[in-house]
This record gives sequence, C-alpha cells and structure tokens, in this order.
Amino acid sequence: MIEMVFEERAFYIEDLKAVVIADLHIGYEDALRREGISVPDTTEKMIGRIRKLITEKGAKRLIILGDVKHSIGECSKIKELEKLGVELDIVKGNHDGGIEEILDAKIYPASGFRMGDYGFIHGHSWPSEDVIRGKYVFMGHLHPEIELKDSVGKIHRYPCHLVGKLTPEGKEKYKSDPKIFVLAAFNPLVGSSLADPLGPLMKNKIIDDFDVYLLNGTYLGKMEGIQP
Repeated sequence: MIEMVFEERAFYIEDLKAVVIADLHIGYEDALRREGISVPDTTEKMIGRIRKLITEKGAKRLIILGDVKHSIGECSKIKELEKLGVELDIVKGNHDGGIEEILDAKIYPASGFRMGDYGFIHGHSWPSEDVIRGKYVFMGHLHPEIELKDSVGKIHRYPCHLVGKLTPEGKEKYKSDPKIFVLAAFNPLVGSSLADPLGPLMKNKIIDDFDVYLLNGTYLGKMEGIQP
C-alpha cells in the first residue's frame, strides 16, 4: 500500500515499512544568508518532522530521493540523519557530491535503485531501465508547486505532489508502464512552479499526464488544465 501522508511532503510504503521524502537541501539557509537573506535554520525542524513520520508510521526505513544537502561541498548538518534509528537509503541528487564520504548510509547512484515493485530516482539524470520497470517509481528534483489565482487576481503558490505515467514514447523506450510519483520538496524554503520542467524524463517528454494533489490530499485535476 502507498500512502500520501496528508499535510506532509512525504509518502509511506507499507510493503517496505518506508517513509519516502525528497529534496531536503540541508544547508540552503546558509546559502541564502551568504546572499544577505536572513532566514531561520530549517534543519532541526526537518529532522523533527522526519522523526515524527517514522514514529507515527512505525517505519523501519527512510528513503531520500536525492539532494539531501544543498551545497556540493561538505555539510556536517546531514549527520543528524544517522541518529534516526532506521535504515537509510539515499539516491544521489545533483547537489550530493561527496555525500558518501560524510554520511553512513546506503548511497545509490543517480540512476536510482529498485526494491521489488518500487523504483526510486532523483530525476536529474536518466534512470536505469531496471528502476523504470518497477510497478511504481518515486522521483524528486522538480520541487513541484502550483500557482493559483484568488478572486482578486493575487497569485498563491502551493507545494504539491504529482502522479503521472510514461508517454507512449516512454513506454516504448522502457517496455513498461509504471505509476510515477513526483514528491514535493521536503524543505519548505525551496520550490518552483511547473512551467519549466527539469531533468531528462520531463524535457524529453518521457513522463506525462500528471494529476496534481495538494498536500492535504485535494485533487486539483490534470496539470495541463491548471497550468498558468
């Protein structure tokens, strides 16, 4: 069973006893401060949210879909993840250079990994064929947020999860038809609209037909129908 954890930027996979999250970008606030933007440290709160998810779900595993840290260089704050008391599986994202030298965890290449029916990728590079041939594929990297106008024309941005599938070209390429989940960024400081898709799967139109869900589970419809 796959569960969208309402009001959180996470999914829970009962079969694997695993919490799945993406794009923590630990240290992002440090980068903002260097640019003169004052923001509070988010790492402690994110670790607290993760710990709460693990406790509430009785999880035995934490799967992170890349970009654990923000800087390509060293970020000692990520060591806090080792103290959560669960198995830690990480797909390397485009911000995770050298992470295997910092963190005691199972680190997988950007091409992703698969556990039974479930495949896991970051999304900034091409996935392995084995991963995409899973029944379900989980992906990060896009930091999906949707822009909606209120009654007076003001634009509001909301983090969201996307659920899509391969295009006919993708099905032909991979000889599979997985259900694909694109997770909202776990770090609330980072985000983007959906107008400029990132990564080869999106840019080459390998994934399509996205359903958009707000974090509270509200279904907004098809992405092409609500895209500004």
